[in-house]
Formats: sequence, C-alpha cells, structure tokens
Amino acid sequence: MSLVTNQLLDFLQFVFIGIVISLIFDFFRAYRGARKTNNFIVFMQDFIYFFIVTIIIIFSIINILDSGLRFYIFIAIVIGISIYISIFSKIFLNLYSKFFATLEFIIDLFILPIKLDIQVILRNYKILKKYIEKCCKKFSYMISLICNKFSKLRLPKIKKIKKEV
Repeated sequence: MSLVTNQLLDFLQFVFIGIVISLIFDFFRAYRGARKTNNFIVFMQDFIYFFIVTIIIIFSIINILDSGLRFYIFIAIVIGISIYISIFSKIFLNLYSKFFATLEFIIDLFILPIKLDIQVILRNYKILKKYIEKCCKKFSYMISLICNKFSKLRLPKIKKIKKEV
C-alpha cells in the first residue's frame, strides 16, 4: 500500500478512537445523571476518565503509528468526538441511563429484603433489649457458678506410664 493509504487508515483509526473516548465520557456523564455525586466522587471519576483516555491514546500511538507522533491524529480524534456528539451521543446516553436504572432496580431488588430483615431485627431488639440483658446476666452467672464448682472438684491424677525399652 502507498504512504497516503496508510496515513488515511491511521486517520480513520484515530477517528474511531475519538468515538470510543466519547463513549466512555458519556458513560461517566450518564452515571452522574443517574446518581447524585459529591465533588470528591466527580474528581475521582474525572481522574479515572483521563487516565483511561491517556492509556488509550498512548497505546494507540504506539501500536498504530509505531510511536511516531503526527499532528493529524489529534485532528482525527477531535473529528471522531464531533461525529459521536452529533450522531450517537443522545442514543448512547439513553441506553446508559436505562442501563443504570435497570442496574439500580436489580440492586434494590436484592438489597431490599436484607434492609427489611435488618429493620425487623432492630425493632425487635429494641423491644427485647432489657429481657436479653437480664437473660445474659443470669446465663453468665450460671456459667461462673458451674466453673467454680468444677474448679473445686478434686479429680484423681492420672499417672504417666513409662515405656520400657
């Protein structure tokens, strides 16, 4: 293949990388829309996003361009981001939003019974707390009496038998 064809393929690959970077960005954006996040979580998500993007771009430059840095790859990435935002962004934001809503529903489905069980246990514990404490005091007193009785008992000592050789 000619040099121009290779550069055109490289250009198209970096357009695709721009689309992938935008997909990842919309994933984080949809998560922020689904759940309220504080500033620290946003900072951590931004850090993770930029770390992932940096790894993708560096890995792509090394593998596609044999570590050669060319100006047109940055133009291609910007074009890929623009294509994604203009054509695909709304579609994937809706998909991601539905994904997070479904995920939250599934998590609630499994966690809700556990929450209810804990609430029932806590309510019953508050009602039975004084009875449990009385019972435990009597139980620990009985155990200490039994231990004292056994400590005063004189058990016969067992002699060691020597083995003859």
